[in-house]
This record gives sequence, C-alpha cells and structure tokens, in this order.
Amino acid sequence: MSDDADVLLGAVLSVGRGLDLETTLQRVVQAAADVVDARYAALGVLGEDGQIAQFITVGLTENEIRAIGAYPRGRGLLGELIRHPVPLRLPDMGADHRSVGFPAHHPPMRTFLGVPLRVRGSAFGNLYLTDKRGGMEFSTEDQRLVEALASAASVAVENARLYDEARLRERWAHGNDEISRRVLEGDAPQEVLDAVAREALQVAAADVAVLATVPDESDRLRVRSAHGPGTEGLVGTDVRLEGTFAAEAYVSGRPVVTADAASDRRQTLSFNPPSVVGPLAALPLGGPGRTAGVLTVGRRLGTVPFPRVVVDALAAFAAQAAVALELSERRRDGERLAVVRDRDRIARDLHDLAIQRLYATGLSLEGVGRRLQDAAPADAERVNRAVGDLDETISLIRTTIRGLRPSTGGARRVGVRARLVAEVDAATRTLGFTPALRMSGPVDTLVAPDVGDHLVAVVREALSNVGRHAEARTASVDLVAGDEISLTVRDDGGGLPADAARSGLANLERRAQELGGTFAAEAARPGTLLRWNVPLAP
Repeated sequence: MSDDADVLLGAVLSVGRGLDLETTLQRVVQAAADVVDARYAALGVLGEDGQIAQFITVGLTENEIRAIGAYPRGRGLLGELIRHPVPLRLPDMGADHRSVGFPAHHPPMRTFLGVPLRVRGSAFGNLYLTDKRGGMEFSTEDQRLVEALASAASVAVENARLYDEARLRERWAHGNDEISRRVLEGDAPQEVLDAVAREALQVAAADVAVLATVPDESDRLRVRSAHGPGTEGLVGTDVRLEGTFAAEAYVSGRPVVTADAASDRRQTLSFNPPSVVGPLAALPLGGPGRTAGVLTVGRRLGTVPFPRVVVDALAAFAAQAAVALELSERRRDGERLAVVRDRDRIARDLHDLAIQRLYATGLSLEGVGRRLQDAAPADAERVNRAVGDLDETISLIRTTIRGLRPSTGGARRVGVRARLVAEVDAATRTLGFTPALRMSGPVDTLVAPDVGDHLVAVVREALSNVGRHAEARTASVDLVAGDEISLTVRDDGGGLPADAARSGLANLERRAQELGGTFAAEAARPGTLLRWNVPLAP
C-alpha cells in the first residue's frame, strides 16, 4: 500500500509541474500508465460536440501512429465512457459486445481500464489504459489509483487551461494593438491584411492562415495574404464562392468551425495540400449581408480544435480587417471627392471667367468687323475669321468642361430628370427668369446614360443661347420620352439673327447626328424653336 501511495504521489507531483496545457496532458497520460504499469495509455479530450477532439497516447511509436491513421472519434468502447462516464474494467476488450475492433496496423490490446476525467465538474475527457504488464488484469486497486490520479490531475489541467487562456488573451491584446495602430496610421490595406493574418496565426497557435477578399464585381474570393507551410503561391489565386468553408462563412456572415477539415468535402478552401489541415476556423470579415472577405486559420491534422475563446479572438481580428477595408475605401472615396471638387472648380472657373472673357472679346470683334465691312472688306473678313476661331475655342472649352464634370460611371448615377432640373435652375441666374420645364414619359428609365449626357449638354447650350442672343422674357423646355427622345426648346425673343455665329447650333446638330437623330432651328414668331430628336437605343 505504501508503494502504491508513493507511486501515486510521484505521479501527481509530475503532473503538477507544468503550466503548458499540452505538456500537462501528456504528463497525465504518462502518469496514469506508470501508476498501473500499463503498456499503452491514452487521453481522449472531448470537443464541444461531445466527441473526441484530441487523442494523446503513450506507448505507441511515431511509425505506429502514422500507420494507424486518424485518431478515434468515440465509437465502441471509447464511446461507451463518453455516453456513460463511469469507470470501466474489462479482462478482454475484443470479447465485449460493445467493441468495434481495431483499425489496420493497430497493435493487439486485451485488458482495459477506462476512467473519466472531469474538470470543474464538467466532462473533460477519458483516460484509457490497456495491456497491464505481466499479462494480468487491471484490479480494483488499479482503478482506485487512476481515479485518484484523475481527481488530482483535474486541478493541474484547470490551472494549465487558465494559464493558456491568459497567454492567449495577452497575445490577443498585443495583436489588437498592432492592427489598430496600423489602421489608425493609415497603412496600405495590403499591409493591414498581412498583419491581421500574421497576428491570427500567432493568437490561434495555428499552422496556416489565409485571408481572402472579394474584388469589385467578382463572384470569387481572392487570396490577399497567406502564411504557413503549404500556402506558398496562394496570394492572388481565386477561390469559388460555393462548396467551401470560406464560401459558407462569406455567404452566411457567421464563423464556420470544424475539428477535422481534412475529412470534409468543403476542405478545398485554399490550403495545399489540404490533407495537412485538421481543425479549421473560417471567420467572415463583416456581418451577414456586408461581408468583405474571409479569414481562415487551420491547425495540422490530429491537433486540438480551436476553443471558443480562440474563435472569439479570431472574430475580433476579422472585424478589424473589415474596418481596415472600410476605412481604406472611405479614404479612396475622399481622394476621389477631392479630385472631383478640384475638377469642378476648374470647370467653373473656365465657364465663369475664360468663356465670358472670350465671349466679350468676340462681341467686340464682331462690332469691329461690321464697321470695317465697307471700308476694308479684307480686314473685315480676317476679323470675322477670328470671331469664328473664338467660337470654336469656346466650344472646345465647353467640351473640356464637360470632361471635367464629375463622372457618374461606377458610382451612384443621378437621374436625367434631376440633372435637367439642375440645368434649368442654373440658367435662371443668367436669363433673369425661370424657364418652364415639362417632362413626360419614363425619362430616367428610357434615356441611356450616354444619351442623358448629350441631352443635358443640349439643354445647357440652348438656354445659354437664349440668354446671349434672344433678349427673351420667357422660355420653355419640353422633353418627351416615348418611341424616341424628343426635346423642344422655345423662347419669345427676337429670333435668330441673320449674322449670328452658328457654332453653338452646329454643336447641337452634331450631338444629334452622333446618336442617329436630327436637329432643327426655326423661327417661332415670336422667338425661336429648337427641335432635337434622337431614337431610343435598342
């Protein structure tokens, strides 16, 4: 009895020396084998699904473990202790009706002793001991010793778990600080994503980490960062958005966690070769309906699955990656907006300053040309050509202004109706009165974007002509979208002057012709009537 107590005390002291959970569990298994003089011993650690998630052995060589293959999940006698967590002793495992036999290349085993291991009152796993040396059966005293060891080991296991969790939270805090610093300092998105993947690898004690996002207008995930063995050459490759762990996490917007990815048909995520990955966690970057990508981490086959606290830490990293991508997009939006504002300012200055100066110069030259018409016809002709050149220059500047206006391509497009209302509003300041605007038909639906750009420009030019030449008191703009796009601009001014430059009207005609339509300008008595018609695009 004294010898048994000494052996048990030595085993308990051995188990309690370590703080690392993996080392502590290995010592528990070795101590159990030593206490009852068993040739083989194992500890089946239970996962959240109640099945064996980690299997730690003593007595088997590395070659034997590789030859046996995947560790047991909890069938047969091993599962009996999971379903009924009470000690179990058998003189012959193979003779028991609950036995399902051994896999190929498994060494023969006969006698059996199983004892549950509980930590803080909850099932943690089961100790399995086989083949007591000397060919003897496991005795009641052996069972009592292993039960006492399991009771003492539960304290050591709990301490090791708390220590591991404390270390994890320390790594988690460090990773959070590193990623937050990069985000706040405005690092490039790629650098932030690389940092997220690296920190996730460290925090999760994983072997591989892959971060993928969905490019604009794409139906695939594109790998942006990959770390760990088997991930070489993955950056830049695409992963389909169906039938994979990443796809499930992306579509659902929720974490996907598995204890054994290698045996799952969804394992074709992106790891190469995928068979090396056992436990796996895929975390969406963002929530349901607003997922920007997926962070995936994996551990090698046969290792312990990711506990809940690790999944929570990874989810926090994935959320930070989503924030980094969102901030990057907002910075790009701000830069684009700054460019648009600058272009709009330049366009406004060209319109309000350059064009008006050129127009005033042209009017002065026209007056000089009329006075020279009788006295010096040749000089008058040169002046008129200069006026024509000025008109062409004004037309070119207006074309440049249109190019400088904010582009709606790729962004939320403003409807044609709203744009025409804005043009009429803008013309009010020049005309001194508000033109009437009438629109009928599904304008925003029928008018294609490129036709809408021409339409807005035509209205702008037509109202500008009214302000410069007509001396009108009223004007109206009528747009009908039906079988074709029909625009009519009418004023009650003095009509078209016989000697007026035709460059502006030529621009309107050219726009109609580019779209396969027609343009006409005619006297309205009083005033002028412009008709601009183009067919609807098929």
